[in-house]
Amino acid sequence: MANNFPNNNNSSQIEDAELIDLGAIWGSVKHRWVLLLACVVVAIAAAGGAWRMTPAEWIATAALQIGQLPVNPTILIEPPAQAAERFNQRQLQDQALVSAGLPLDELKDDRTRLLRKTLKATPGKNTNFVDVSVAAHSQEDAKIYLNAAIQALIKTHDARLTPLIKNLDDRIATNNLQMAEAISEKTRLEANLKNASTSPSGGKFEPSVIAINLISKQDDLIRGLTAEHAALIDLHTKTNTFPTTIVDAIYVPERPASPKLSIFLAIGLILGALIGTILAMFLDRNRPKTAG
Repeated sequence: MANNFPNNNNSSQIEDAELIDLGAIWGSVKHRWVLLLACVVVAIAAAGGAWRMTPAEWIATAALQIGQLPVNPTILIEPPAQAAERFNQRQLQDQALVSAGLPLDELKDDRTRLLRKTLKATPGKNTNFVDVSVAAHSQEDAKIYLNAAIQALIKTHDARLTPLIKNLDDRIATNNLQMAEAISEKTRLEANLKNASTSPSGGKFEPSVIAINLISKQDDLIRGLTAEHAALIDLHTKTNTFPTTIVDAIYVPERPASPKLSIFLAIGLILGALIGTILAMFLDRNRPKTAG
């Protein structure tokens, strides 16, 4: 039991010291309130000046729809998450910078640094859409830079889509040619069978059966080609096969996204109050302190 008294005394002393310190701080603030107010005013004015000197930034946004390849079953040219990741790669950024007429070295031009830093893409959940954004020091530049980045991705996707579209077109052309040949052959066989049946000697039984079988095979071939043609045309429709495109026009708000005046003023207020409190305590360091 004897050992508990010193511990309790120490705890009371610590609490008293904390109360005395808080009381001293509050006393200094009340005593030097003019100084505190002046520090706050100066800090807010400095924050306003810093806000004016900070370059404004506009953010351009757009939504992309990832295209589909002409295969059965249809698949996306690229998964949305993978397409979104491309915007973080220097290769696509370099293509966008070249298209926008900017240097590749971010140390040489702040616009290049800003593009590399702010170019972002977010894939849509369970959709084939990707939201893309970028910042620039003007509305027009933001729109130009975002369009350059999007076109770089579209160019990459078109490089994969175009050969498959050509292959699909070739298959449709081949199907049309085979269909024309099959119809022409059937017409020829039907004409030969009709001529043989109307001739004075009459058509012989065995050749007639062969001709009928050949015509039946041509019918089967034509039905197969017709079904194939319908499948190819359906695959070629805009519903199943299409390139990567911008869903809506690139949007850039009229007002800049940053800097925010309210944030600068709040920081100035906090810093001014903190500096004013520290100065007040420093000037009152030798002033008698009272608790309570």
